[in-house]
Amino acid sequence: MIVTRRGVDDGVYRAIGYLDQLTHADAPSTYEFTYLARAAVDPAFVPIVGFRDVTRRYRSERLFPSFADRVMSAKRPDRPQYLEALDLDADADAWEILTASGGHREGDPIELVSLPQFHRSTGGTSAHFLAHGVRHRDAAASDRITELLAGHRLGLEPDPANPVNSRAIRVVDGRMHLGFVPDPLLDYVHSVISSGPFELTVVRANPAETHPHLRLLLRLAGRCDAFVFDYSDWQST
Repeated sequence: MIVTRRGVDDGVYRAIGYLDQLTHADAPSTYEFTYLARAAVDPAFVPIVGFRDVTRRYRSERLFPSFADRVMSAKRPDRPQYLEALDLDADADAWEILTASGGHREGDPIELVSLPQFHRSTGGTSAHFLAHGVRHRDAAASDRITELLAGHRLGLEPDPANPVNSRAIRVVDGRMHLGFVPDPLLDYVHSVISSGPFELTVVRANPAETHPHLRLLLRLAGRCDAFVFDYSDWQST
């Protein structure tokens, strides 16, 4: 997963590192956290609490507390509704929940985004993500989201006049603007759009009483000529 942090001044989410689950055939999974090299060399960069050494490759047999705390407790009475909103089974484990939810917490600048999949032999690619900015859309857009069914096809519309980020991409249903692609995925999604046909579909659309962050879960499928996360700008320390 891509670990991102929201900027204090502009509210833009920027990638700062990776969180991985390393699976082994004959041993329990381990977890690894590393910073992006470009974040580590920034003299103004402030490390995450618990990960002060920006050059270290952190590993643990348990999910790091800084991320495990972002998974809803099994004791919460609203956990079943939460898992349903994320299109997860009742027995989903912590990693599955963190992957689907992004570990979002109100007022917290840290958020995780699933790293897209890429098949080098074919160029095929896919990504799952929650639409950003839904809370800032109007009542008509909120009502439209509530009406959407799983499998419904949506569109992507570059928004070069966006005052915050000229690379922004809108998620649209016809002419209705529903939300945005998360900032850390913008270069990737632009590459998918420019590489030919793609399909953006609804995985799950949740009603208005659901937290805005969880309203619209999407899947993007298409191809790209090159995988942007292989570029040097995305290399870890």
